[in-house]
Amino acid sequence: MPGDDCREALEQLHTYLDHECGADLEQAIRAHLGDCPPCLDRADFEQQLRAIVARKCKDAAPSGLLDRVIADLKET
Repeated sequence: MPGDDCREALEQLHTYLDHECGADLEQAIRAHLGDCPPCLDRADFEQQLRAIVARKCKDAAPSGLLDRVIADLKET
């Protein structure tokens, strides 16, 4: 079970990967990832997934997909 540091880092992971966090948070997450192989593995997976999606999804999304994705995210 992940500790509080892991939980906090993973909660902010998408913000970090999107480069939407402040310098202090970015530094804290980077430091945590440097010390925590499981969280680093998760971050690496997320980055690879984003790269695959970006490469494979060059066409416009089907009508209604964005709405379904947002609804699914709100449920989780």
